[in-house]
Amino acid sequence: MTTERFDVERLDSEDLGRSRPHNIEAEQSVLGGLLIGAAHRIDDVAAIVRPGDFYRPAHQVIYEVILTLHNQGEAVDAVTVPAELAQRGEIGRVGGLGYLHTLTAVVPTAANVTFYARLVKEQARLRTLVEVGTRVAQYGYSGDPDDIEALIGQAHQDLIDQNPDEGDAPALESIIPGIVDWMEKGDTDSRVPLPYQDLNDCLGGLKPGQLVIVGARPAVGKSVVALDIARFAALKHGVPVYLASLEMDKHELGLRLVAAEGRINLKRLQDRELTDEEWTSFARVTARLADVPHLVIDDTPNVTIDRLRAELRKMARRATGPARLVVVDYLQLMRSPNGGRKGPENRQVEVAELSRGLKLLAREFNVPVVVLSQLNRGVEQRADKRPTISDLRESGSLEQDADIVILLHRDDDPMSGRPGELDLIVGKNRNGPVRTVSVAFQGHFARAVNMARA
Repeated sequence: MTTERFDVERLDSEDLGRSRPHNIEAEQSVLGGLLIGAAHRIDDVAAIVRPGDFYRPAHQVIYEVILTLHNQGEAVDAVTVPAELAQRGEIGRVGGLGYLHTLTAVVPTAANVTFYARLVKEQARLRTLVEVGTRVAQYGYSGDPDDIEALIGQAHQDLIDQNPDEGDAPALESIIPGIVDWMEKGDTDSRVPLPYQDLNDCLGGLKPGQLVIVGARPAVGKSVVALDIARFAALKHGVPVYLASLEMDKHELGLRLVAAEGRINLKRLQDRELTDEEWTSFARVTARLADVPHLVIDDTPNVTIDRLRAELRKMARRATGPARLVVVDYLQLMRSPNGGRKGPENRQVEVAELSRGLKLLAREFNVPVVVLSQLNRGVEQRADKRPTISDLRESGSLEQDADIVILLHRDDDPMSGRPGELDLIVGKNRNGPVRTVSVAFQGHFARAVNMARA
């Protein structure tokens, strides 16, 4: 099979004769305005457009000269710019003095130079989108079918890279009014409440943009805690939740939800051997859960950051609105964009990529992301078996990127005096205290609940 390649020039010539997006009049108006009276607006224009944003190469050269003169503290006008171009030997390349005079004649008014600059920028971004589409076409035609996930991830990254943050960095004077409004009104509506009262009091709920790591050894209860968090937010408070489960399929998760909500014994539910009272609860709970469109469960194996990003975009287009909470069960089963590495050192690099990617995802979609993580076996070597942050597998990047780390510990030894209790150890809280919270673990109902207060 032959491989067909595409490039931007071929796209221009073959796509029904269309050229890439541009606005020559806006480009001329920007340059003409800077030459006849808007030189004091050069910094404002420079914050919007770069030389490469101009479609015509001649306009790029003229704009570069304008910026150079301005940065050197020289005057910028219809005399100094042609002189600099002539000194560089580029006056003929830009069309000569006649074209420079044309620029000063076509501009409607120099007062609107920043408006014209934004028009130029918009066209430049459209051209970039065309170029990204061309590269994505190349991935499809010439890529390796065995590495399709990496190709899709690169396509997503290309789209993200073509849309960088624009605008000036904010000055303190523009930040303080927002802080005053926050003090007066608070942000409780944007926080996601937690199902355990003592933990919610400690953390103040989950805030948008936070990365929360919940770590535990197998069979301690981390999946129960994750489902409690998702269930409480979605069913009790109507929060749109996206739950990605790499360990259990949607049928098993559905059974656990029914058991937790209806206080139905999970083992009997799985065996379909319910008591009469449990059958009544089952009917009542399933009828209620069947009308919950805002809890989305994704049981796709080998989930990547790019898939999470794509699914969150899809969810934002649903009638329920964008997700306000993301739960991932669990980190060590995820694939990095460059998955397939072997060896402990490479695995640490892979986990670092996943950890950083999840933090950026939380910031990008402005939602808290709760991720479960395995702990090292070293915790079992200690006498009390209580975990610490350093017990997180490939812990360096997880400790650094996480805003909150919650470690789970359960001691079911009858001699301990605490059978049935689950400790939630807040080992890191970037914006508050660290402490240990205890809840009652009801494994037969696939849930944990608040401890009775004295």
